Amino acid sequence: MSNMSYCRFQNTTQDLQDCIDAVDTMINNKGKDEDGETLSRNEENAMIEMIEQAKYFSEIASELADQLYDNK
Repeated sequence: MSNMSYCRFQNTTQDLQDCIDAVDTMINNKGKDEDGETLSRNEENAMIEMIEQAKYFSEIASELADQLYDNK
């Protein structure tokens, strides 16, 4: 489900932190989540896609930040 424009970054930040916490747990548990399970194939694929999206987001967000700070 998509987020409303007035809260998309707030909601996504919380969800991203949840994913970061899950990855931290899996790193510390040798690839297993808090329940001792590994990722399903679909979740693994989604995580890989998220990594690519995060890289792209970082690039374009840096460009936007440069534009915003240059205007001040």
